[in-house]
Amino acid sequence: MISKFIASQFKQPSGIMGRFLMGFVLNKGNAKINQLTVELLDIQASDRVLDIGFGGGVTLGIMAERIDNGKVYGVDFSEPMVQQAKQKYSALIQSGKLSVLYADVQKLPFESEMFDKISTVNTIYFWSEPLIAFREIRRVMKPGAKLIVAIRSANKMKDLPYTAYNFTVYSPTELHKLLEDAGFTGVSIDHRDQQEKLDSVIASDRR
Repeated sequence: MISKFIASQFKQPSGIMGRFLMGFVLNKGNAKINQLTVELLDIQASDRVLDIGFGGGVTLGIMAERIDNGKVYGVDFSEPMVQQAKQKYSALIQSGKLSVLYADVQKLPFESEMFDKISTVNTIYFWSEPLIAFREIRRVMKPGAKLIVAIRSANKMKDLPYTAYNFTVYSPTELHKLLEDAGFTGVSIDHRDQQEKLDSVIASDRR
């Protein structure tokens, strides 16, 4: 029961735990893979950037620091995470450099061909229709826009007790195929830290 509850919080932080603890847990546990993702995005000053499922929200501030006349958008389907981000980054939001929204990846509230860079870290395990989600992400990408998808590999995740609940884990090959099936071409997979429990599988592509 404890593992099932933990899994539900990773999927969609809620209640007291979601409000007061999960942001810290997600930021700490994802620190290395978040840093790698932001580096690979190569954000430029005028970029419009979207972070999908930002969780603890640490990447939003890092991304906004690299923006001048562009803008960072963050979406998450956990209300506590959205509210925390709005409070933490109120100054950035007021300045117009950041916008934080409650939204589902399968129905993004944005115009087509809006973004230069998009990232999502450790979220696809929870997508009910990943193919639809990736097609929706592709819709909001400008021609030539860059996408980074970061996960832990299935062979590392499958032995964790909580991944038996609400998780669908993917191998690098399965992630590659998902992106191709969604219409992406030239997908690149970088599998780092393979000897570590918290490895990093990074899929990169341009629309």
